[in-house]
Amino acid sequence: MFYWAPKPLRRTVSWFASSLMCGSLILAFLLIDGRSASAIPIPTAKVRAIPAFARKYGMPCSACHEAWPKLNNFGQTFKDNGYQMMNDRDAPIFQQAAYWPVAFRITPNWHRESVNRTDIFNPATGSTAEGQLTTHGFDLSGMDILAAGTLAKNISFLLVPSADNTGAFHFESANVRFDNLLHSSWLNVKVGKFELDNIISEKRILTLSNNGGLYQIYHFVPVGDINGFGLGDNQLGAELSGHSKNDYTRYSIALLSSNDGNVGLSNGHGYDTYLTFSQAFEAGSLGLQRVGAFAYLGRSPTYASLTAGGSATADGLGQKSFYRAGFYGL
Repeated sequence: MFYWAPKPLRRTVSWFASSLMCGSLILAFLLIDGRSASAIPIPTAKVRAIPAFARKYGMPCSACHEAWPKLNNFGQTFKDNGYQMMNDRDAPIFQQAAYWPVAFRITPNWHRESVNRTDIFNPATGSTAEGQLTTHGFDLSGMDILAAGTLAKNISFLLVPSADNTGAFHFESANVRFDNLLHSSWLNVKVGKFELDNIISEKRILTLSNNGGLYQIYHFVPVGDINGFGLGDNQLGAELSGHSKNDYTRYSIALLSSNDGNVGLSNGHGYDTYLTFSQAFEAGSLGLQRVGAFAYLGRSPTYASLTAGGSATADGLGQKSFYRAGFYGL
């Protein structure tokens, strides 16, 4: 598959993406479970699904996914209910002793990347000319360790220690969620590090790419804007969310640290707020459609404090407000 932008042009070939990998061309990850693997693995490196759920409930992966790794409405409802079917098999006490909801995933791949209109210096002539640089070869993706499930009825968790392809680890997700408070699907509280409630999850990319795998629109920064914030980045904070029984109507209100999901409090002089609301409806043969709106209200420092020696510290001061807002449809 090829990805391109006018300047510079970037093309990435990933032969083991999406359905090809599901077929059998490559073992994308090793699933740890007490029984043999009966569900189709999901290949992409940042997908938020664990096929162990299919084993736990005795259902095929296609029950929750309309096209891997995209969730259908049933899968979204299962996720919004805290990885619960709302029956007796949800609580850990009813699970078989062999069940362990943990997956290790790493993806061997062959990829090719080409960048044109690049300045190339020729030492023989001492001049610089515009040219094209191409690299290709065998490689490894980073590794994810995914653990998700229920700690007790209506108490769910997600823990994802993740490493890049050099082995440097970080915590991509680490949160606990209290579901169906006051016996209502409209009241759920999540605390920790989590993905914002965007209309399409960036963690469910369909291809492997060093450039085009992320959703670029989630990381767009206006010219002259110094904020490093990205809507696709996992954030640290607390979220109040809710949904109708069929998940057609959804909302989320999140209070977040002003550090774009990074640990520490370098910009810890305020909090950001993320608001989103969406409504889904059936549109005949087109199936389920969803429209909504979002707003991110944040604060960002404009200068750094100084030490006695005059060097800058990591503490940001002079906070100014910024926002991201819009409407969307899927």
